[in-house]
Amino acid sequence: MGELAGRAWQGLATGMPVARWFWHRQLKKPFFGRFMKPWRWPLDVPSEGWERLRIASASRSTLAAVLKRTTAGAPRGVVVCAHPMGLAAKGFWLRNGHADALLAAGFHVLAFDFNGFGESPSTNFDWPADSLAAGRHARQLFPGLPVHALTASFGAMHALNALGAADYPYDRIVAEGCASSLPAFWKHYPFAHAVLRLGSAVSPEGERRLRPELSITRLPAHVRLLLVHSRGDRWTPIDHGDRLAAAAPKGARVERLTLARADHTHGMRDERAVYWPAVHDFLTAA
Repeated sequence: MGELAGRAWQGLATGMPVARWFWHRQLKKPFFGRFMKPWRWPLDVPSEGWERLRIASASRSTLAAVLKRTTAGAPRGVVVCAHPMGLAAKGFWLRNGHADALLAAGFHVLAFDFNGFGESPSTNFDWPADSLAAGRHARQLFPGLPVHALTASFGAMHALNALGAADYPYDRIVAEGCASSLPAFWKHYPFAHAVLRLGSAVSPEGERRLRPELSITRLPAHVRLLLVHSRGDRWTPIDHGDRLAAAAPKGARVERLTLARADHTHGMRDERAVYWPAVHDFLTAA
């Protein structure tokens, strides 16, 4: 412990950007430590046509992202992909077929890493700011085109937690496997859940800002939301979607897709024949 404190003090004294976030990184480790490893391009996924981007976020990180433009003559819009927890980070969308399907459907695809994942430097816990930064960057790159979000689990939570921002950038959101709250998700991990409860006791407002069932109450009338949950998902089962839908404002444009057997975040892999037509129709409907 003395060594940790010494390293933290040294970082504060020198003002080095990496050391500045030392304690944030330590607090993240019970939750995401196993994912804090060097990122690699997904195997068997060609890198041709993908552009590398860097996006400044209010989280004080510079987010790593990749962009591929559809070859469709008249693009339908841009889909920003917000990844679930995992080593794959933004590569999740490339290796599981989402990106190819979106490109074929006429959408540009921008997939980014949240701070602390993939190639994005770890800073604080303001992942909603990362979601906003990616969406706003997509709007700057493609003015006049609709901008949607395809999200899963961790990424879904923080796309929803960003609701209420004055210039919320997304027109439609697909949220797969979204937990209703952090405690409801992390209850499956006793040590991480205990750390979360301690943090909530110290800073209850911090946890409330990251609770989708509260954030969804700020869903704007013009934003459409598709909640995707599966009976085969033991981490975020159907009742998470029930709580989120019940908390949405009256008259909100919220739709549900219930899968029969897909594992957590894997509707595309496990039930593509059900998942993809529903997502495609949601993103392309007038």
